[in-house]
Amino acid sequence: MEYSKDMLFFCYDLALQRKLKQKNIKFITTAITNDSRRFYLYWRDERVNAVIKQHIKQ
Repeated sequence: MEYSKDMLFFCYDLALQRKLKQKNIKFITTAITNDSRRFYLYWRDERVNAVIKQHIKQ
């Protein structure tokens, strides 16, 4: 299987990350960028996309 960045979601928004966590969506990993920003990496699937869409509407 070949992977592409379209299959991944890099979450830098802490409020959005909390919503994903509330939905029991597990992140792949978390890391800190060179400019000291934490992000969470998720597989992009229907559940993740639904939470993102809901978050954008608010």
